[in-house]
Amino acid sequence: MRERFLRNWARIAATYPWRVITVVLIITVLAALSASRIRMDMRWSDMLPANDPKAKEFDEIITEYKSASSFLVVVRGEEEQIKQFADAITPEIKELTQFFSRVDYKLDKDFLSNHALMLAETEDLKTFADMFENLDLIPLLTSINDNFEEEYVGDEEALSTKEKENEAVRTLDGFHSWLKAMDTFIVNPDVANSTLADSAVERFLYGDPYFISQDKRVLLMNLKANFTAMDIDKDIASTDSVQAILDRRLPDFPNVKAGIAGMIPLQKDEMEHMTKDMQFSSILAIVLVMLLFMLTFRIWSTPILAGLNLMISIVIAAGVLGLILGRLNLMTSMFAVILIGLGIDYAIHIISVYGERRVIDKDAVSAMQETLVRSGSGIVTGALTTAAAFFALAISVTQGIKEMGIVLGIGIICAMVTTVVLLPAILVAREKVLSRITKKPIKRPYVEFKFLADIGRSIAAHPMIFLIVAIVLTAVLFYQAINIRFDYNMLNLEPKGLQTVELQDTIIEAFDLSPDFAMLTTGSIEESYEISEKLKEMPLVSMVENITDYIPPKEKQEKRMPEVERIRKIVSRNTERTAITQTNLNQLIEQLERLDMNVYELSQLAFIGGQDKVDTKAKSIIGDPEKKDSESFILNLVEKIEQDPQKAIAQLNRFQGYYWPVLRSRIYQMANPDLISLEDLPEHVRNQYVNEKGDKYLVTIYPKEQVWNYESLTRFDKQMESVSPKITGTPPIFLHLIRLIGRDGLLATVLTVIIVILLLWVDFRSLRFALLGVIPLITGGIWMLGIMKTFGIMLTMLNVMAIPMIVGIGIDDGVHVLHRYMYEGLRKTPVVLRSTGKAVMLTSLTTMAGFGSLMTASYRGWAGFGALLVTGVGACFITTILFIPSIIGLFTKGKINDE
Repeated sequence: MRERFLRNWARIAATYPWRVITVVLIITVLAALSASRIRMDMRWSDMLPANDPKAKEFDEIITEYKSASSFLVVVRGEEEQIKQFADAITPEIKELTQFFSRVDYKLDKDFLSNHALMLAETEDLKTFADMFENLDLIPLLTSINDNFEEEYVGDEEALSTKEKENEAVRTLDGFHSWLKAMDTFIVNPDVANSTLADSAVERFLYGDPYFISQDKRVLLMNLKANFTAMDIDKDIASTDSVQAILDRRLPDFPNVKAGIAGMIPLQKDEMEHMTKDMQFSSILAIVLVMLLFMLTFRIWSTPILAGLNLMISIVIAAGVLGLILGRLNLMTSMFAVILIGLGIDYAIHIISVYGERRVIDKDAVSAMQETLVRSGSGIVTGALTTAAAFFALAISVTQGIKEMGIVLGIGIICAMVTTVVLLPAILVAREKVLSRITKKPIKRPYVEFKFLADIGRSIAAHPMIFLIVAIVLTAVLFYQAINIRFDYNMLNLEPKGLQTVELQDTIIEAFDLSPDFAMLTTGSIEESYEISEKLKEMPLVSMVENITDYIPPKEKQEKRMPEVERIRKIVSRNTERTAITQTNLNQLIEQLERLDMNVYELSQLAFIGGQDKVDTKAKSIIGDPEKKDSESFILNLVEKIEQDPQKAIAQLNRFQGYYWPVLRSRIYQMANPDLISLEDLPEHVRNQYVNEKGDKYLVTIYPKEQVWNYESLTRFDKQMESVSPKITGTPPIFLHLIRLIGRDGLLATVLTVIIVILLLWVDFRSLRFALLGVIPLITGGIWMLGIMKTFGIMLTMLNVMAIPMIVGIGIDDGVHVLHRYMYEGLRKTPVVLRSTGKAVMLTSLTTMAGFGSLMTASYRGWAGFGALLVTGVGACFITTILFIPSIIGLFTKGKINDE
């Protein structure tokens, strides 16, 4: 039946070529209109199962909380310059109201100045009450030392969490600023004034107001977007607008460097690079395929027409996808390049056989009929098995694999049908046009690959030798294959040198937190607090942001209220000041020396515990014993006081006179005993943590280190799971996707192999031939992984998805070779390899050229995907040529028929 259909269609296409071409072109126009509806969804979460809890939570958070779509500006340089730069660009960024609602790079002191003490723990409030009993300089330093010794010295748990580390650094920074102010009043009294004292009070109470690193060389600006990262057009426009501001202002600050990072700029970079890669790779694939065509067939017009046939098949496939799916994801966005590599195979088989038959047969109709009879069955079977292999991926629960299977399955069917229907008409129409133009018989060059016939004779004559060689090579590569490694670093999939990726390392090093955060939502303030407290105890967590940073649970506030009221009363009673005199100066010196020793003890504790940021900050105050020229700032201050006591007393009293009323006023204001409610929160804080309905609260978890290696990623995910299975975000989604792909990929690969065997069994009506067709596929897969390991290519999230694809692609060669054996006879190995072997080699080369174009992609995920496919296609071709003729040679006992 199949042969009769193919023969009849060949007659119709060759007899009425222009009618066939017209109908197909009309279908192509309609398909192009449908294809225009396709949208691009490029997020990792789009590849998870449709109803996956983590994916749903992620999508809901991104949709409901615009602040979850991060946009960061990272400024590097000297402290004063980077602060000036941030101040300079902020007004310009605030003018971009179509993109951003707020620019955060400083502490929100307005809210803290009215509610700070209600946010402190009850035990800390008791300490503050003692500390603020007397705000004179000597009693204040005494209370600071008492608190310091109680909080840090000798307590191994004092720095047990990242939150405690950060608090210690902030405390030391406040002390350092206070001591610097004292030093300035003593050494440079002319520049010391009330502004300096006010600044010292601010730093003492709040720390550095800027979001700046401990070494004061990196400043972070958080731009609050009023759109989500899913809005690609705004991703691109907002990133370009901010970059234009940076480019315009950076020349005014020659020692400052500034760049953009975060989810929104990364989405923009990924989209732009992928779009360019898709366009360039598609063009390069077409060019390479056409060049191979021309070099092989020694003609230029036929390859161009075959390329036109291929482009039409891709448009038709896109049209069908527009109707069925309506979108492309991260995996399927390059389907056109993949179809160029795969779809051209069918044209090669038809053109190759047609070239042979046109020399033999008397007219085009007869030649085309013989062509489709000889090559059509292999094309149909190969396409159906390949498509079935791809469609088998649709059983996957993972959207990425499922949609990839559907897209490629549809693409293969469209490529096969278009080629069988349209290409015969195009070839015959070409002949008719050329005949009318030249009015001479058309020269039909035919190129033979005689070396393939020679290889066929050698294999048929010595099948056992070739089979042993093939088995040995397979064994060696199998050993390599089982040792191949997986690269879990998602950032290694991004384009090399991408600023948005490189700045992530800068942020991690400077702030001990990764911008690749995790998230979840809670149903109440109390639940947010409970979960946040658990998360803060996790070893891999650097920081947790949540609503209770601004509004603690009511129960907590009620417990703190009496202590806050007590502090306010203490400060209210504190109305008299005691001056520093020659009599009590030694007490001041004693407390400064005591503070120096306490900071040293903290430095030792931090050094032993590996808290480098605390250790470094402490040594910036007391000096580093390992550096010869390093001195203690505190002891130097003591020395300056002792050198001129009278001047020191006068200036320190002046300093005390400036800071005392400001400190008293600020503490009184901060000691507001009123309960904090949602209505008290600034609007931008509510928008950041509370959804529009007011029934969900966002919790954001920042890892303290790079999580993109398997050990860190699994440990971080395990710690998150121990707190709540709802936690989502890029790291948990990525690991979840890896696990799903591993499970689904294995299941899909096994199922695909079974389906291929069944289809071949039905097609060949022989289980022996069906199993024989699968041998090159399995061994080719082993060769592919072994070769990758040998050349140091690792499996990644993207290229591992190509392994089930290789099952569908790799079976094609064996199907064509076996079909030709069945038509010619088992003893005609030289004839099979000279004709079909030539076509198979050309299809493999053109497929490798098509896939090889992906290796030029700047997006390294696609480059690795292309490398795996190129290796797989090449390996399947070689194993087909080695295994099938060798095994058939054993069946025929080396007998050859060359006729």
